[in-house]
Amino acid sequence: MRVLSTVRGPIRRITPLPLTPTGRLPIAAAGKKNQATSTPSLLVEELDPCHPSPVMRTTGCRLRRHVLTLPDGFIEHTGMAQGRAAFALSGLPAS
Repeated sequence: MRVLSTVRGPIRRITPLPLTPTGRLPIAAAGKKNQATSTPSLLVEELDPCHPSPVMRTTGCRLRRHVLTLPDGFIEHTGMAQGRAAFALSGLPAS
């Protein structure tokens, strides 16, 4: 038996936004889905359950999207060397 996403209910995408002092990054670095910001923030957006997209395909309407600004120090930045040493970054070799 196959269960459709519409039966399960709404889908939400929650992701930290790229953080940079100027609030700008090239699309190649940030991607089209996540705009860069100068303050620590989380993006919460609703997705179409039938086609994981922030636009309802049947009506063409943009779905709900919220940017939550977080307090300073809430998101910890880990550099590549530190991530490799602690095995905190999946898919990267230890050395």
